[in-house]
Parts: sequence; structure tokens; C-alpha cells
Amino acid sequence: MTLLQLNRHLDDNHQNLVEEEQDEVKTWFKTQMTKAKKFQPLAVLNQKLKGLDVFESNDAPTLPPSSNHANSAPSPEPAPIRRDPDEEVTRAHWQGMGYRNVCSDPLCGRPITGSQMTLGGNLAAVNCRCCGKLFCEDHTMYQMKLSRQAKHEPVRGFWCRVCETCYKSREGYNDHHGLERNHFDQFARIRRKRVDREYMEVSRLEKRLTKLTQLLANPPPDENAGSGNFWSLSGAKSQRKILEQSIITWEEDAKVTNCPFCQQEFSSYTFRRHHCRMCGRVVCGDPRTGCSSEIGLNVAAVPNKSKKDAGSIGIDVRMCKDCKHTLFSKSDFDRELAQRPTDQRSYENLVQFERGIRLLLPRFHKLLAALQDPETPPSAEQLSDATKVRTRLMDAFGKFDSAARRIRDLPTESPTQKKLQQHVYNQAVSFLSLHMLPLRSLPKILKHAAPHGRQIKSRTNGSGALAAIKYNDVGAGSVVSSSSAMSALESEEKDLRERLIVLEEQKFMVSEMVSDATKHRRFDEVASLAQNLEDLNREIDQINGQLGQLDFAGAYRTDTISPPG
Repeated sequence: MTLLQLNRHLDDNHQNLVEEEQDEVKTWFKTQMTKAKKFQPLAVLNQKLKGLDVFESNDAPTLPPSSNHANSAPSPEPAPIRRDPDEEVTRAHWQGMGYRNVCSDPLCGRPITGSQMTLGGNLAAVNCRCCGKLFCEDHTMYQMKLSRQAKHEPVRGFWCRVCETCYKSREGYNDHHGLERNHFDQFARIRRKRVDREYMEVSRLEKRLTKLTQLLANPPPDENAGSGNFWSLSGAKSQRKILEQSIITWEEDAKVTNCPFCQQEFSSYTFRRHHCRMCGRVVCGDPRTGCSSEIGLNVAAVPNKSKKDAGSIGIDVRMCKDCKHTLFSKSDFDRELAQRPTDQRSYENLVQFERGIRLLLPRFHKLLAALQDPETPPSAEQLSDATKVRTRLMDAFGKFDSAARRIRDLPTESPTQKKLQQHVYNQAVSFLSLHMLPLRSLPKILKHAAPHGRQIKSRTNGSGALAAIKYNDVGAGSVVSSSSAMSALESEEKDLRERLIVLEEQKFMVSEMVSDATKHRRFDEVASLAQNLEDLNREIDQINGQLGQLDFAGAYRTDTISPPG
């Protein structure tokens, strides 16, 4: 802000202040002016810094002259003498002075001299302490640390004067990522300890579960088994309990009063204690908290002499939620990862259809450009290829539209998921409107085609088979039979009918898109689609008019014309 702007600001914004506030503003302004006057002028600062050599020259350093005045104040302690880097860094690689030296900078090239005083417009020559080449002072205004052998040493080197090339080509200058330190090995060691401990725990529990299931599926024979009464049932339970306790020692019930997970207090009858068969801890069986649950497993039984194919046996094993997570979390995660959701599968199908369409479109445009050439009539192979490409494209567009509608109509309760599905459908509609509507130009490829590959001009629009019937070159003695004229008319009618069918299909699809866009209040899409629908209607009316102009009766009345005698 200039002084004039500041005065205007004071006059405009502070003219109606009370006297106390005006005095306060004036006092602040005077204080700031007093502080500004205390700063030393720039000329004084330059005079003080004049004798300070920031960049050393090629000459030997000279100590500043000491002033010995009798009336001067006692001088402070002398500053430590700075060592000359030239005494530490080698000069063996320096370029010597010649008769006519120029600056080694490729953009400078001015003549330089070895003296500090410029003679005849020449500049003082300075050797780069790193590469040793001669430069002028303007192109050696860089400093970097060098070792005694004049190599870059950023830690223990000496600050030396170098050229721009050596300064910018030093190690780390062009590293835009900063200092990087690889902590991967350290993190890998820490993670390996944890992973190894987890793998060891999983392996231990898997071995216990395998041993327990094998014992329960194939229990050893019980000598005290009865003949199927109540005591035999209790004996089976006690035998199973003995087998389960042989895997891991169970925790005593009296020592545990609360569940270690939900902290509910156990009782004798209403809230019973349960033991985890994998770790032996006492846990509750409350289904609301899920502290423990019975896991159903199918175990292959060992076949014996009486039963060769024993099959599998279902066994229920009670586990706490910690052991269950340790045993089955990895397999559950892999199973969930392998199972793809419905919207993902639908989107992959949509992308696959789009990829197929994009692969066919260049071929379609190439055929369209070749068949619309008025100078070169299309061949039968080109017409056949165009028909096949059109059929494949229409089928691909239909499947693409069905896949897009399926994604839009997928049931979901998440508003974010619904919004995502709607955006995917909108993108699919834009893709259809951009690439499907140009297919209406495909029937126009038959505009210059004749039945046998000859280009024949029409009476109405300059093309078609009617010109061969109505306008024959009498002087050349051309003869057109009634059968050839009829075949030409039938071929032209067939081509027009095919074009009309394609346009009707496109009109139907665009009409559905217009109605859907209107229903969802996408008025910007409605405007563009309505314009396309109008173009399709205009093209259909034009083809219907061409079909009405086909003169089959005139073709029957065509007579043979002979050349004049």
C-alpha cells in the first residue's frame, strides 16, 4: 500500500471517528513511522556487506586490514579465521589460463582473463572447483560441499565455488521425492513374528480338532457298555467327555464365576457353564452373545470289516468365538473373496458387451466408408460383410441394453448402491445414443449398388435400378429385357425393405429410451433423443416414398430397342 492510498483510507474510513480513536490511529501511525526510520538505508547495508566475500576467487585470500586508531573504542574479540577451501581442496585438475580464454558455459562464451581487474571488457576468470573448467564470475555463483579430491561430499566436505552444471548434476539434486528410507525389512521382521505366531496357533488348533474328530468318529470300544438302557446312555456321554478332555485339559468350573467374554455371572441351573473343546476355557452358551457355539462338522469314518464304505459322520463340537475365528476366519475370507456379488457380475457382463461393440465399430465404419464411395461400386462380398456386421452390432446393442437395465433394476436397500446403479445405467444410455444411432446410416450403403456390382443412375435421386429401365443409351444399342428390369426392381425393393426394417428397430429402441428418460425426468437426454427420433421418422418417410415410386408396370411394358439403321 502506498502513502497516498493510506491517506485516502484514513480520510474515507476514519474521518467520523471520535477524538479518542483518531488520536489512537495517529499515535499508531507515528509509531510505525518511527520504527521504519530506525531501519538502516540499503546503501549502508551494501557498504557493510561490500568487503564480505561470499564466493572465493582464484586469487589468494587476503585478510581485511585492521584499523589502529587511538581514539577508537576497544574492538571486540577477533572472529575466527575462516580456512580457505582452496588450501583443502586439490587444484590439480584446474584448467590453465591461455592466451584467449572464453567462458565454458555454452550460452555465454565471453572472453575472460586471469586477473580480477577487467581489461578491455574482459571478465575475471574463475575455475570451477569441481570440474576445473574456466568460467566467468556470473556462471560460478553456486556453492556445494566438496572433498579434498574435489568430489561431492555433502557431510564432511568444504563449501566451494562451482559452476551451474556441477551444481545441478550432483547426487540428490534431481531427486524430487526427498529422502527415502526403506522400512520394509524392519516391518517384515515384525510382521513375520506375528504371522508365525498366528500360524502356529492355527496349526495347534487344527491338530487338536483333527484328533478330536477322529476320536469322536471312531471311538475306541467301551468294555463297560450296557445293553441300551439309561446307564449305557450316561456311559456314552461320560466316555465322550473323557475323549474330549484327553485332547486339552478343561478349566475347573469352580474357579470361573463369570464368562470371560460377556462377563455374565454363572449359576447352577439357569446359566450353565460350557467348555471350549479347543482351548478348555469355561464360557457361556448364550446365543445372544455368541460366546460359544456348536460347530457341525462332517468327518470321514474309518471303514471296518463289517462296513467297507462307512461314509461320513456328523459331529458337533463346541468352540468359543476366539477359537472359531482362529480356525475358520481365513477360509471364510477366501470364500467371501471368491464369491462375487450380483452387481459385480452384471457389471462385468456389461463391460464385456461394450468391449465387443468397440471391437466391431472400427470394422463397421471402414465398411461404411468403402460402400458409400460413389466412384467405386461395392462388391457382393462387401455387401455380405456389411449385413453380417450390422446383425452382430444390433444383437450386441440389444444385449448391452438388457444388461444395463438389469443393473438399474437390481434390488438394494442402500441409497449409495442405488445411486451407483443409476449412474452406470446413465452411462450405458449415453454409450447407446452415441454409437447405436449412427447405424441408421448403414442402409444407405446400397444407394450406389446395383445387382451385379454396376453403378446405375436413377431417375429420381440419381441411383437405383429404375434408371436402367427408363433411360438406356439408344445410340449405343443397349438392350434391356423385361426380366432384367424386373430383377433390378426386386433387388432395389429388397434393399429398401431391409433399410426400413433396420430403421424401425432403431425407432422402437429410441422410443423406449425417450419414455424412460421422461419417466426419470432427464430432460437433457429427452431433447437429444427426440431429435434422433425425428431424424429416424424423416428417414422412414423417405424410404416409404421411394418404395411407392417403384414402377413394376412400366418394367413389363419395356420393349427391345435396336440401334438406328
